[in-house]
Amino acid sequence: MNFPEKQRKKIALLGGTFDPIHLGHIALAEAAYRTLGVDEVVFLPTQLRYYKKESAGSELYERYAMLAMALEPYDHMVISDLELQTDPEKNYTVNTLRTMKEMFPDTELCFVIGGDSLEHLATWRSPEELMRLATFAAAVRGDVDREKAVRLIEQYQKDFPGSRFELLDMEPCNISSTDIRKKASEGESLEGLVSPEVERFIRKQGLYQKEENVVWNEKKC
Repeated sequence: MNFPEKQRKKIALLGGTFDPIHLGHIALAEAAYRTLGVDEVVFLPTQLRYYKKESAGSELYERYAMLAMALEPYDHMVISDLELQTDPEKNYTVNTLRTMKEMFPDTELCFVIGGDSLEHLATWRSPEELMRLATFAAAVRGDVDREKAVRLIEQYQKDFPGSRFELLDMEPCNISSTDIRKKASEGESLEGLVSPEVERFIRKQGLYQKEENVVWNEKKC
């Protein structure tokens, strides 16, 4: 992220485990880019994975590689390894935003979240500072989601004066990383869920296979 001097910039931040990065993530990034008028959408992969252990996860370098493949066609989407360099015990969003502000003091930050995360935003660490550091852009799908989000935002703006919010209207999306890992573990097609490059990588690396389903291939020299 190299911005020209004396020119205020605006970036959207999209965090997550991205295990794997899928087309729903790309659609959300595109919506943020279009709606918010940002210069870039910055993906922030985290070190920690929060899902249950029904299926195997991928290694950090594999998640990063898949992100790079998926974002390669998009000039306005980049990856930051900021959270990968952070102590997992201190890996809070407010710390990430503080660091980004220190790195880019003249840049406006927009933090992209799902509508479900909006509901719990006040429970995040240091919510008052959090909402002072960035505008929060919440994805909503349909009138019901939007109405609920508007009510939440109105309450937050009373509780945290000066807090800023945007809504990203999205089409319904049934894609989830959990389902993708399950399909991959069962050998099902991932077409329409991840990019072709990411699917090929998942197959080649044997990702998300339960131990008893892994087929080990000898290295050919």
